[in-house]
Amino acid sequence: MREDFISSDTKKPEHLGFRTVKETAGHLRLCEKQVRRLISRGELPAYRFGTALRIKGQDIIAYAESRRIHPIK
Repeated sequence: MREDFISSDTKKPEHLGFRTVKETAGHLRLCEKQVRRLISRGELPAYRFGTALRIKGQDIIAYAESRRIHPIK
């Protein structure tokens, strides 16, 4: 996880704040359009404040963890 992604007042994931679609796309190394698709399909929870979409940092981490590939033994 990138150090700048975690809030400066604490280093615990449960205290991550809201991120924009652009910030989320940067963190996940996706384009903004793909992040919007994930939101519209319900794969990535998001919140609407007026016209702005925001994603909780902990939801970004949870989504990334859900996409982890486990090797076959």
